[in-house]
Amino acid sequence: GAGVAIAGLGAGIGLVAFTETQGERAKERGSELSESMATKIAGSLMEDVEVSSVSDLGSLTSQLENALKESGGVDNDKMKELELTEEEKKKIQEEAD
Repeated sequence: GAGVAIAGLGAGIGLVAFTETQGERAKERGSELSESMATKIAGSLMEDVEVSSVSDLGSLTSQLENALKESGGVDNDKMKELELTEEEKKKIQEEAD
């Protein structure tokens, strides 16, 4: 029984080392997955962890605003109050860089 357990452990470690080496070789060749593809794959492998696949925050913001309007949580007057001015948008963008 112990021999089988040791052989299984050795095979598992060997498989991890092989996979890691192949990943490094792929990076050297420049054949990496795009970030969005890696996120989608990770999301499909992790059932209980929510992974964001939104690459454009502007579209996410629009979706959230529309959902708020449709749910009646915020009326149009309140939405106008919450909208950022162009100056505020530029300031936030400069701070993010």
